[in-house]
Amino acid sequence: MMKNSVVLSPSDELLCGKSARPEPPIGMALLFTGEPPLLDALRERVAERWGGIPLLRRSLLRPGRPSWLRRHRWQQTEDIDLRAHVAEVRAAVPGAGRGDTGFTGLLARLVAEPVPDGPPPWRLRLVRPGPGRGPQERFALVLTTHHALMDGRSLERLLSRLLDGGTGRGGAIHGGVRAARTPGGAVPAHEAPGSRLKGAGRPLDALRSGRALPLASGPPRPEGDFAWTALDTDTVRAARRALPGLGATLNELVLAASTGALRAVHGAPDRWPGAARPLYGMFSVDLRTPDQGEELGNFVSVVRLPLPVAADGPRERLLACRDLLAGTGPAHGADTTTRLVSAASRAGPWALRLLIRRAGSPRWAPVACTVIRWPRGPWSLDGASLERVIPLAPMQTPGGVRVVLTDYARAFTLSVTGHTPGGHARDLADAFGRELASLAHSVTGFRARHGDRPT
Repeated sequence: MMKNSVVLSPSDELLCGKSARPEPPIGMALLFTGEPPLLDALRERVAERWGGIPLLRRSLLRPGRPSWLRRHRWQQTEDIDLRAHVAEVRAAVPGAGRGDTGFTGLLARLVAEPVPDGPPPWRLRLVRPGPGRGPQERFALVLTTHHALMDGRSLERLLSRLLDGGTGRGGAIHGGVRAARTPGGAVPAHEAPGSRLKGAGRPLDALRSGRALPLASGPPRPEGDFAWTALDTDTVRAARRALPGLGATLNELVLAASTGALRAVHGAPDRWPGAARPLYGMFSVDLRTPDQGEELGNFVSVVRLPLPVAADGPRERLLACRDLLAGTGPAHGADTTTRLVSAASRAGPWALRLLIRRAGSPRWAPVACTVIRWPRGPWSLDGASLERVIPLAPMQTPGGVRVVLTDYARAFTLSVTGHTPGGHARDLADAFGRELASLAHSVTGFRARHGDRPT
């Protein structure tokens, strides 16, 4: 056993994947308008703002043999070489709400490129245009990390520490992955299990297989598939008002629009091959308490739900998603997942490996949805204004797709990643936009603006 090393928590171990190869990372891209910083200046800022964060000095050690009986370990390092962690990439950064081929291809490569073993598993890239390659006053920062190191909300927290501006957070929870009030039993998997929530569901039910996506002919591309697009703000707001009362939550909206997009791309489920089983989707639930609002790491669980892909209309699908979430409650469903992970952890690393294989099946939950809210701004980097936040979900499940919506200053951005045939992610992103537009047009008084329907 190496000095200064500790075993990964059960939840972090699950994110190390089922193979011996490094896993694709999780990431986030920030688009700015203004003069890009010099690379040396950015490294100095990283050293100043992130230098005191122990999490960023952790290296991932692979388990020794026999690997089925051992966990990965974190090795704390004293110093890191920022020249290896903060680099520059030359590419044109788009100003429109839909990424051009070059920039989108760059993001697809970065999110599919595993962080190498050895140094702490995170990388920050400064993307700036080369001479004559697009507007010089636009640039981007792209942060990628091993998912076992941190979750999506930690990415937002870490990047916001690098920027200037924002509002005081105090003890409140702002932004990030959707937070839920957690019952006594729904604790992060790396904490000691306390009292259990009675009647929270049987953990073994979460292992049942469902239906795989009926992917088009052709194998998944080795680098995966990725697309992103801006969503019209008024359309998103109107779509949320398609339900009576307080309207739909963003979680309900993303689940319903993703379901409608899948139906639009693949057709009605009664024409899909295979047995008529549920198509399961999952969404992330933040388990941080108010006192943990600024902590970095993995503090999320997931809720798995049968998606209402058989429902015919957009509003019917939205109502069905509301009923599903009201029936279980996000914290309720997350507790079932947490207890399953805890049970596997008590059995040993071999049980966690089996659980990883089960969760990595295209029939377990091939659709994953996440909502990330960026804290209030305005935010800037050396005077350059933050314009848009693009989420980069990991490509971990062959035959699966991940749909992530970010909300920064009411600039909504959708990204779709997946181990799917080329072009599938773009088809889903466009169909998602059309589903939102259909919901918005059902609201009395909504007037479509140019661009509320993706081309």
